[in-house]
Amino acid sequence: MINIEEHSISAGSRGEKLHHESPSALREGLVKDFPEITLLCSDAYLAAVLGVPNRTFEYARDEKIRKALAWRRSFGVDALRSRFRYDMEEGVLKLIPADESGSANPFEPSPALLRLAKSRALRILPERGQDGRVVVLAETQLVKWREVTTEAFLQHHVLVLEAAFDLIRSTPGASPECITLLVDASGPLQAPPIAALQGMAMLLQRAYPDRIHKICLGPVNFVVRSFYHVVANLLSKTSRDKITLVGVRPTLASLRPRSPSDAKSASSSVANQAKIRHDSESSTQSPPGIRGYDSEIAVSPPHCFFLGNVGRSTKIDDGGKVERVLSAED
Repeated sequence: MINIEEHSISAGSRGEKLHHESPSALREGLVKDFPEITLLCSDAYLAAVLGVPNRTFEYARDEKIRKALAWRRSFGVDALRSRFRYDMEEGVLKLIPADESGSANPFEPSPALLRLAKSRALRILPERGQDGRVVVLAETQLVKWREVTTEAFLQHHVLVLEAAFDLIRSTPGASPECITLLVDASGPLQAPPIAALQGMAMLLQRAYPDRIHKICLGPVNFVVRSFYHVVANLLSKTSRDKITLVGVRPTLASLRPRSPSDAKSASSSVANQAKIRHDSESSTQSPPGIRGYDSEIAVSPPHCFFLGNVGRSTKIDDGGKVERVLSAED
């Protein structure tokens, strides 16, 4: 026989637990220290952060959301944003006059940031992905590293990403909370400084946790794979699994689900070309998990790859320095 009283208490306990681990409970636990959480973090986003497998409520609150909001303040995101507005039609950031920024001590952008703002090197695509997500396109060949500093590079990314999240927040519930990032590495590619790659890893994991749904990188070649390995070493497994390498320039079309027959046909049509490219790079072996880069077939991230003294279990702090070893929940 079921004890009605005990059953009710048990059900009540579960309901209480669910309430205490809900998005609203997460927000309530941080709103006193970070009132901006009300504007920046919707219930849907907080639910996504809480919903990562094996992640506890406390970890989501303190390691993800609290640290992301603290980083946002330390980086001066609001001051940075007060001087720029994103132009969707032109795909560029336009400078707001200092006397219109609303600040007594307005942020002064560097010449490098002003160049990046007009470069279209990172822009929001006017079309959404098939799943309704906002899509951001990065064109690496448009970044002239001789004229760009790592600081300006990261500031530029923050400005465009913030504009993308503003777009999502402008129509609550109309699109998923996380975005898709296409990285077009075609054309002449200048080697970015390691600090820039470290900074990108920091943005992905510390500044905007669970804000990026997928990163599609291509066309893959030896140089692109080398840069990818450096970044992958700085990411947790959860973050690495979001990256897909493709053999063509990533487009909205490349995000569409492909049937097995389409993949087989594409693979067959470029098999000889892929073999030639592979043979030309035979002096450098692909790490475990990498199958090559023929056609649009995605390749898996390396299981383990080290460069110098930076391993995949290393996490960097806000300044790009080694902070601690990643936990399984990162």
